[in-house]
Amino acid sequence: MRILKNFTIRRVMLWVVSLLCIFWGGVSFYGVYALNKLGADHHMDRQLVAQMATLNQGNDQYFRFITRLYRVVSLREAGQMPGADSINAAQHALDAMVEQLNQFKNRSTAAQNTPLTQAVIVRWERLLNDGILPQMRYAQQADLNAYHRQANEVTPVLSREFGAEIEKFNQATSLALDNTRRDVDKRIHLTQAVLVIAVGIGILMLIFSDRYLVTMLVRPLDKIRYQLTLITQGDLSQTMDEFGRNCLGRLVPLLCSMQQSLLEAVGTIRQASDGIHHDAARISSGNQNLSSRTEQQASALEQTAASMEQLTATVKCNADNARQASELADTASATASKGGQLVQEVVVTMEGIAGSAHKIADITNVINSIAFQTNILALNAAVEAARAGEQGRGFAVVASEVRNLAQRSASAAKEIDALIADSVTRVDKGNRLVNDAGAVMQEMLTAVSAVNDIMKHIAAASEQQSKGISQVGLAVNEMDQVTQQNASLVAEMASAANALEQQTINLAQSVAHFRFTSEESSSAALPTVDGPLEPSLARQSASGTNEWVAF
Repeated sequence: MRILKNFTIRRVMLWVVSLLCIFWGGVSFYGVYALNKLGADHHMDRQLVAQMATLNQGNDQYFRFITRLYRVVSLREAGQMPGADSINAAQHALDAMVEQLNQFKNRSTAAQNTPLTQAVIVRWERLLNDGILPQMRYAQQADLNAYHRQANEVTPVLSREFGAEIEKFNQATSLALDNTRRDVDKRIHLTQAVLVIAVGIGILMLIFSDRYLVTMLVRPLDKIRYQLTLITQGDLSQTMDEFGRNCLGRLVPLLCSMQQSLLEAVGTIRQASDGIHHDAARISSGNQNLSSRTEQQASALEQTAASMEQLTATVKCNADNARQASELADTASATASKGGQLVQEVVVTMEGIAGSAHKIADITNVINSIAFQTNILALNAAVEAARAGEQGRGFAVVASEVRNLAQRSASAAKEIDALIADSVTRVDKGNRLVNDAGAVMQEMLTAVSAVNDIMKHIAAASEQQSKGISQVGLAVNEMDQVTQQNASLVAEMASAANALEQQTINLAQSVAHFRFTSEESSSAALPTVDGPLEPSLARQSASGTNEWVAF
């Protein structure tokens, strides 16, 4: 076993497993070989037994055929006509004999006694072809003489020869079966011996493997487990002895190196835990101050958010008023547009009236011209009546009345002309006034459109301003939420710092549990925080508070 300490467990186990695999592989190969031989012998036995059974059945069918055919011939000799059943029974026995012959031929290929088998087949075929079939044909043809000659002289000789071959075949087959059984018994006993030896060798290998594993694996692992138990208990002063260069032997230097590294690490951790404890206490105090300033910042942001909400409401109200003013400006613009259209219609109507007045003036001029011409005709008529004397006096009176009517028509035409002239003057003045009113309405429409555009711009700017202030309000709200979250995070940081401080205390206590030497059993004193916070941190707190108040 001492020599095996310098070999790896893997190599030794590979040797053991390889030898076991080789040994059991040989045993398995021999077992497979023996089973194959037993299978082949068993198959040969079955073939020989089947051949013997087939041969015996064929011989039985021969005697059945002879007996049934003899009955048919006896009935013919007695002068009776044999029935179809009797002939069919003989034919059935003949067919069964032929079938058994074919089966015997098919099974003869796997038999070992091939010459005997071929001799049996030859004798069987001669009996069938030269003896039975002619005898069956003579019986069917009712040729009794030929039948008796065949049955007494030819068929018995062939039958005796066939029987002799059957006897030889059965003897050879029985001898072959006996030899096969003896061989099978020998192989069985040899296989049993090989299996017993294999089991014994396997048990020895198992015992060797168990002892080897106990010596090279279990006991070293117990020592390593004991050493690790001491380390877990904080005792780093104990060392381990080496045991070989196998797998576990190579593990011992690593374990010793790990123990030494642990000694150094624990010493370093003991020194660092003091500093960490001191710094954690300072961080905890700083986080408390930061939490206070964050709460003040959150309060200021809340006030700012409230102011932004009020400003947002005011701007939204202004935007609504601007929108309503824009709608009223749209209404005024539409009304002014309608007024401008009405003024245009009045201008068109006044122009039509002026045109009609001018037409009436033209008609009046025509009437005045007719009155003037009528007056001239009346004067000419008076002159002619005066020339006629007494005879033209009545015509003179008529001419005088016509002249008076013409003068009155001229006078009325002048008055109408004067009135029409005055009307035309007034219509022209009204047309000018209406045109001026249309121009004023157009200017009003332009001004109202400009006012409408300005109001729309104001409404759009107010709406954008409202949206911008709403976004600012949302941003302030988000800042408020973030500040609240920061405040909660600062609180968590303060809690974490307190937990870190407690963890450093626990770490120092845990490190104090380890013993570096067999005489040492020390526990490190926990550090305490002395001294105020850094002045810069306090100044930052004060300045931050003032800035938020100013905001």
